[in-house]
Amino acid sequence: MVSQQTIDIVKSTAPVLKKNGQQITTRMYEIMFQNHPEIKEQFSIAAQADGSQPTRLATAVYSYANQIDNLPALKSMVEKIAHRHVQTHVTSEQYPIVGESLLQAMKDVLGEAATEEVMAAWSEAYQALSEVFIHREDEIYMG
Repeated sequence: MVSQQTIDIVKSTAPVLKKNGQQITTRMYEIMFQNHPEIKEQFSIAAQADGSQPTRLATAVYSYANQIDNLPALKSMVEKIAHRHVQTHVTSEQYPIVGESLLQAMKDVLGEAATEEVMAAWSEAYQALSEVFIHREDEIYMG
């Protein structure tokens, strides 16, 4: 899946993600909707407006950072999110858009703490997690 170095770096970012997670995910949606307005309709505008969508994503990102070395602990979260993605017709092609937006938001919010090493680790970690989701969503789509 991911290298031990990536696991160590990502886990080390968990506290800062707990603290700044909502700010990062709120910024991520701004970036994503600005660069890819066509996907905005797949998202609940109400959940954006009241902050519940960014909050849920921040919780998921923090949970992943915290449990990256124990993926079975994330199984119920992955299952819930995968089913939601299928309901809202998320496609595998959209994962790079989200990843790019999330990494840019991390850079914007974390500033100097978003070192090249941290960003490389998160890029690898995001890629690995997106493959888990894409695989599970494919299974759900197939029925």
